[in-house]
Amino acid sequence: MKINLKLSLPTILLILGFSGCTTMSKIEVPPPAKRPALFGPNAQAKKPPARGANSQLQKKLIEGAYKLVGAKTIVVRGRRFNFDCTGTVLAIYYYAGIDLTKEFHKYTGNGVSRLYKIMKAHNLLYMTKYPSTGDLIFWDNTYDRNRDGKKNDYLTHVGMVVRVFKDGIIEYIHEHIRKGIVIERMNLNTPNEYSQKSKGRIIIVNAPMRIRSANSTHPPKWLASQLLRDFGMAYRLTED
Repeated sequence: MKINLKLSLPTILLILGFSGCTTMSKIEVPPPAKRPALFGPNAQAKKPPARGANSQLQKKLIEGAYKLVGAKTIVVRGRRFNFDCTGTVLAIYYYAGIDLTKEFHKYTGNGVSRLYKIMKAHNLLYMTKYPSTGDLIFWDNTYDRNRDGKKNDYLTHVGMVVRVFKDGIIEYIHEHIRKGIVIERMNLNTPNEYSQKSKGRIIIVNAPMRIRSANSTHPPKWLASQLLRDFGMAYRLTED
């Protein structure tokens, strides 16, 4: 089905000006809220029951995600998106018929923080070891946005879940600053392991996420699993 959505000038300006993952403007977002432990003996491993899990909409999101892997520009159904982390997830959702920028004008900050605030306003944020396909993934501290040398850079990156395995491996799509649009992995059952040996070869269990400067060692938390903040069920916006 062809999607033909008319865009207002404010929406276009929001897409162009606020979708970047590395916007240097001041972004007022809170630190992660305290919640039941995700790891350890008291870990919360499951999320609340989800209506429409693995729905046709979610399948369409996955289809759109795979079409973007390796792309050099992002154009979906005649609409161009910024080539960054926010533009990537916006394009995937647009492919599936959902315009996530419709509520951008209600919030401040860059694209990642606006997406997060939309999810929070609709009570669509949660934490689990086993997310659903199509979930947005929010990370903190993936780089030193304010350049103060401290780990206080919240909501710096976003991606989307494309596949979840029984052993906890989560495959997600995102825009990598060096590799472009790729699918990588993390496993919240082994959040501190970078790689493992399997069948005689080394496989990456948790992809690197924290951007490090040249000639520097990795900080204590640098993997996708370690910098995870929340998942967001954006595909449920159609239920409101």
